[in-house]
Amino acid sequence: MNDSGTLFFVLMAGLAGTMTLVYVPLRFFLTATERSRRLKLLQRIRRLRDELGQPLDK
Repeated sequence: MNDSGTLFFVLMAGLAGTMTLVYVPLRFFLTATERSRRLKLLQRIRRLRDELGQPLDK
C-alpha cells in the first residue's frame, strides 16, 4: 500500500514539473508578444493623432 502512495506522489510531482516546464515559457512568450502588439498599436495611434493634428496640405 505504501508503494502505490509513493508511486502516485512521484507521478503527480512529475506531471506538475512537466506542466511547469511548458507553462512558464509559454506564459513569458504570450506576455512578450502581447506587450509588443500593444506597443505597436499605441505607436500607431500616436502617429495618427499627430497626422490629424497637422493642417491639411493642398
